[in-house]
Amino acid sequence: MKRLVFILVLLALSAGVLFAAGQQDKAAMTEQIELRYMMWDPQIIEKEQALADKFHQENPNISVTIESAAFSQFWEKMQAMAAAKNMPDVFWMSSGYVKDYARLGAILNIDDRVAALDQDKYFPSAFGVLRAPTFAGDMYAFPWAVVTCISYYNKRIFDEAGVAYPNNDWSWAQLRSTAKKLSVDSDGDGAYDQWGYWVKGRYTHMYPFVYNNGVPAGPISADFENFQGASGKGRDAFKLLADMVVVDKSSPTPAQTKGVSTFFTTGKIAMCTEGSWRIDTYRKGLDDPFGIFLTPKGPDSPGQHVVYGWADAMSISAFTKHPDAAWDWMMYMSGSGRPIDSILGGKVPIWKANATSDVWLEKDRLPENKKLVLDSVALIGEQVTMAPLYDEWNAAVQSDFEKIILGEGDFDQVMIELKAKVERILARAQ
Repeated sequence: MKRLVFILVLLALSAGVLFAAGQQDKAAMTEQIELRYMMWDPQIIEKEQALADKFHQENPNISVTIESAAFSQFWEKMQAMAAAKNMPDVFWMSSGYVKDYARLGAILNIDDRVAALDQDKYFPSAFGVLRAPTFAGDMYAFPWAVVTCISYYNKRIFDEAGVAYPNNDWSWAQLRSTAKKLSVDSDGDGAYDQWGYWVKGRYTHMYPFVYNNGVPAGPISADFENFQGASGKGRDAFKLLADMVVVDKSSPTPAQTKGVSTFFTTGKIAMCTEGSWRIDTYRKGLDDPFGIFLTPKGPDSPGQHVVYGWADAMSISAFTKHPDAAWDWMMYMSGSGRPIDSILGGKVPIWKANATSDVWLEKDRLPENKKLVLDSVALIGEQVTMAPLYDEWNAAVQSDFEKIILGEGDFDQVMIELKAKVERILARAQ
């Protein structure tokens, strides 16, 4: 009898323990989690909020509060919040800042989580730029869209001149000779008022040519110690662009464009190289039909195009109390949950099913060969990345190159001085 009572008591205790554990599991599942999410485009905050509301409907225990700031203010705020260890749980991350924030220990290493994903559903060629400390390191951000640098041409200008459109097999020599042919002084005042090409001295204008001339790591060496634009194949790329402005005059100078950031929309430029997101800009601002082609390869190109591209991404704060919920939100915003119309026309959704859909390909809109942008994602170079302190060294390159195309300095002298300047910046991150 005593043995029976003991067994009954033991069973009752076990049932109590199991019930309590079940209640704890249930509580954990229904824990109300509030995530902070910050982005730098206030213009789409309503679309982002709609996505957050839908996510909450599917995950009732997770609420997402959206914060936004203009890009010019975003990073100043983020630096202050990182210092206070009070960052948003999830926030937009620039490919140019991943390595800096990873080095500071401010963003979560998500490499194991990314490795567990079905890679076939995404474009892994865009992952390298989000790794740290190098392109072969661990993932510290995840993309929601990919952008690549491509070249654009104005069909009207080519048609009026009776010149064949550019193609993906063009060389630098063909680009340069065609740019000369399409530069026109229509009023006879001795100065061109239509130009065959546009060199602004912006990173999207310059670096694609470096990568496409047999410099796989681009303007900065793979070990992030040297600037590769002052000699050899890298120098040749910068020299080509400088000569098209200063020698050929087939490109306007920055003084002639008067600070207009989208001068291609004026209809006075036959060709330019820019980010793929400019498709949306040119649809809205250019009255002429336009097409796209891969940036021409240099004489030292290994053969296949190397596309300069990167990701619009998100990172998770290293200080978040809810890494799993933050990851779920990040995956929702980079996967099928993000509608195509929330991504600018020329940006490629990282979720492959969206990118390959007729909705994104927009076969009834310009450019007629928009699929080339999609194809270019697979051509992003394995070593394409953005070295630490990107904001500083890139600003130095752009500023000094602008001096050259304004005719304010000898090319080689400026580039040698630029090399020393950039390498001093890079040394601070070693």
